[in-house]
Amino acid sequence: MSDENPYYNGFPINLFLTDRPCLVVGGGKVALRKIQLLLDAGAKVTVVSPEVDDELQKLIEQGKAAHTVRRFEDSDVEGAMLVYAATNSRGANRQILACCRERNILCCCVDGNWSDGDFTTPAITRHKQLTVSVSSDGKNCRQSKMVKNSLARHLMMMESGHLVIVGTDHNHLTVEEREPFHLTGHRLERAGFMIAQLWGIHEFMILNTCNRVEVIAVVSEETMQNGILRHIMGFTNLKEDKYYLKTGQEAFEHLCLVTAGMLSQTPGENHITAQIKDALEQSKSRAWSGNMTQEWISTALHVSKDIKNMAAPLLHSYEIEDLCLRYLEAQGKIDPNTTIMVLGSGMVGKGLVKDSLPKVAKIVWCYHVNKPDIPTDLSGKIDLCTFNDVKNRITDADVIVCAADAPGHLLHLGHEPFFNQERPVTVIDLGMPRNVDPELDDLSSDITVVDLDGLKYWYRRELADMTEILAKSRAIVSEHRNLYEKITNSFKGRNPAE
Repeated sequence: MSDENPYYNGFPINLFLTDRPCLVVGGGKVALRKIQLLLDAGAKVTVVSPEVDDELQKLIEQGKAAHTVRRFEDSDVEGAMLVYAATNSRGANRQILACCRERNILCCCVDGNWSDGDFTTPAITRHKQLTVSVSSDGKNCRQSKMVKNSLARHLMMMESGHLVIVGTDHNHLTVEEREPFHLTGHRLERAGFMIAQLWGIHEFMILNTCNRVEVIAVVSEETMQNGILRHIMGFTNLKEDKYYLKTGQEAFEHLCLVTAGMLSQTPGENHITAQIKDALEQSKSRAWSGNMTQEWISTALHVSKDIKNMAAPLLHSYEIEDLCLRYLEAQGKIDPNTTIMVLGSGMVGKGLVKDSLPKVAKIVWCYHVNKPDIPTDLSGKIDLCTFNDVKNRITDADVIVCAADAPGHLLHLGHEPFFNQERPVTVIDLGMPRNVDPELDDLSSDITVVDLDGLKYWYRRELADMTEILAKSRAIVSEHRNLYEKITNSFKGRNPAE
């Protein structure tokens, strides 16, 4: 052992000791603990000691261990697979270690000689087919035991992996009511940190879109019942009809319907698929989720394809940007002479610019960090500007559409003087949290602000009968119940090759 590194980096293995001869020299409390571990592993244990602890004597009398009543002799190690030197004499333990070295027998010293031995015994906890061992390589045994005891409590909750979804959406709260519960930026990180500390939360992801915020989690039986996720999401002061808590098969059905876009503000839209995949990847990068969550999401995506194939002929499927432009056309706000301002360069912002190109005269595209790439042949029709320059370009706009991922209002009362006072301006707010201060709508009859709820109520008047479509969607999920049961049962199984 070098002076620069006084501790070994041990190689962890799982020894199979069934019917293998093992020797423990010593009869005190420490020797008793090592003997109990060896017996748990099915080893044939021989104890060499003139005297033994009372509890160890009971094991010997029960025939669980053989006892040689005398002091250690060199020949005692013959034939042993491994040896524990556990006497109260450091010199005797060193002698035992030397005898083992001569015969190439693995030996562990439980005293100050431990660093010259061949192995140490990690802190161990077992629960059914699972064995967890924790070692500090001899540096901090107390810390190892603390970690082991903590993991032991967690193992008791690993019996099952139940799917739980807690959230709220546009069907339960208005935009104004929903806004305080949305999780972005540091609020998302804080909520994730809190959930990650909870016993019984095996894995989770947070889905935050313009019309819903929910936690999708795989949890223990106890956690499924105790409602702790509702508290973390801040729903404790909401009436029960203002949020949802779904478990088991009901949660699986909900996940499939959400993934298929059937519960979106524009039923059948496809953005939700990308949003769910992105939320999953973010949760995996933060170590919030892994294989269990991945399996639930992959299965929901599989079922959602069948739902979409059924619903496609019955729905006019629109993305949120499509719905926005259809609304503006229906209200007579867009024509070949219109100048439209788009705030946001993400997925929705790009879709708005692309779909607006053939319908308007000019597009002012505002971005925060990610500057969009504009083809040279469109440079005359699309002007780029940063969010800092918005106030200088508002006067040019007939229509403003906000679709940015921002923590606060991008348009507020301070922008009112910059609006063109000679013509009406329509402002569409697709953001969540909202990009536009709703009080702007009250300042002037020439400024009209329409948020997600406004689009929703307008669209619902044109929508097909969703009751029938949802009933058919739920029937498709029910047909795939075997997939739900397969995943649930897999969390209880084991892999003998591990």
